[in-house]
Amino acid sequence: MRMICSTIESRREGLFEIDLRLRPYGEKGALASSLEKFNAYFNEKGGALPYERHALIKLRAIGGDSVLGGDVEDARDAFVYHEAPVDGRSWTHLRERQNDELVDTGAINVKYSYGGLIDIEYFVQDLQILYGARNDSVRGPNTLEAMEALNRAGFLSDEERGMLDRAYRFLVRLINALRMVRGNARDLVLPDWSSQEFLFLARRLGYDEGDGAGPGERLRRDIDRNMEWAARALRTRFVHKLFD
Repeated sequence: MRMICSTIESRREGLFEIDLRLRPYGEKGALASSLEKFNAYFNEKGGALPYERHALIKLRAIGGDSVLGGDVEDARDAFVYHEAPVDGRSWTHLRERQNDELVDTGAINVKYSYGGLIDIEYFVQDLQILYGARNDSVRGPNTLEAMEALNRAGFLSDEERGMLDRAYRFLVRLINALRMVRGNARDLVLPDWSSQEFLFLARRLGYDEGDGAGPGERLRRDIDRNMEWAARALRTRFVHKLFD
């Protein structure tokens, strides 16, 4: 715990921090948990909330005791990939809350606005949960690799996988560029279209003059196209895969 705290304190405001809320019982839970308590919380009858089933997909062991790491990953799989269906109401409610509470009126947050990165991640995770209990090939923490696995297993068509892949890669590049421009990992709100900051962002992403439009206008078109597609497609075209 001293190592975690020193890591957090050594970072200036805005850079990445270790999120200590992602533990059993959240902010009310102990900072360190035994495997027994981890298993007690992350199971169908434990205290874990529906959204934590999605969050745990990203969990992976990166160091320390490899046996313990394997046991934790086994516990993850047992909790995430059991036979219970995706909780559609909870999924919809969570997205509404995120958009209402984390996105200011009139602003576009590349992660949390409708059509943002998290919509694609949640959709892919929902498919992993839906099919992962019986097909372990679609399990895994990496979103792009999961798309490929879902495609190979026949749960995403080539067209669907291609559209998801392109939108996801574009939004990741956009988020990374925003972080580089601002030196801040948290502020993912797009600058005003007409601002110098937006023009600088466009140039940072490699946009230049072309097709009768400047760098900023070309970036804006790509943002509109990718986010509008994601918002529309993930709520209409693909939703039947989850809740039919």
